Amino acid sequence: MTETDLVPVFDGHNDTLLRLYQSKDTDVEKLFIEGKSGGHIDLPRAKAGGFAGGMFAIFPPPVEKSRRGAVPLAPSAAEPLPPEVPRNEALTSTIAMASILFRLERAGALTVCRSAGDVRGAMAQGSIAAVFHIEGVEAIDPELTMLDVLHEAGLRSLGIVWSRPNAFGHGVPFRFPSSPDTGPGLTDAGKALVKACNQLKIMIDLSHLNEKGFRDVAALS
Repeated sequence: MTETDLVPVFDGHNDTLLRLYQSKDTDVEKLFIEGKSGGHIDLPRAKAGGFAGGMFAIFPPPVEKSRRGAVPLAPSAAEPLPPEVPRNEALTSTIAMASILFRLERAGALTVCRSAGDVRGAMAQGSIAAVFHIEGVEAIDPELTMLDVLHEAGLRSLGIVWSRPNAFGHGVPFRFPSSPDTGPGLTDAGKALVKACNQLKIMIDLSHLNEKGFRDVAALS
């Protein structure tokens, strides 16, 4: 099978930017372009596998990992929610990963797409169509000034929470068995965020959001 025989894949989520951000390599553009065994998507494996594009997630990692790490190794019936991440820490990592995304574009590794037309155009040219996505919006202030900045930079999709609380809503823990009805719905700031995203045409990813938050988003959107 050759590359021309492959069915193009558009991926709903990848953590490539987090891997590059946490890498000890000084030249992360080269790391992505030339590839490396293990880890997440890189350019050689993307081309070989028919990866046409997807949501390149920016995830603010926990500042202090629990004894089992950022994500539990196995679900537990008593698994607590991970702790909140301070906004200044989330802002630092979010901006750093966004910078990596734009440096990859300047290096010719991908195209940051701001519309469906951009996605089609990138795919037609054989360039990876990268959609700027945030998983957990701790970097955004309740006044939403950073949302405007990120949108102008190319943000087109966001998940309000990862599996931890923030100023906008509440996530679900890595708990099994468990109901998603694990806490209150969106905060007032969260509802304002959803309304602003609707106006800006930013897609809202409901992954990790608890049941009441899910229903709040559905009612507002």
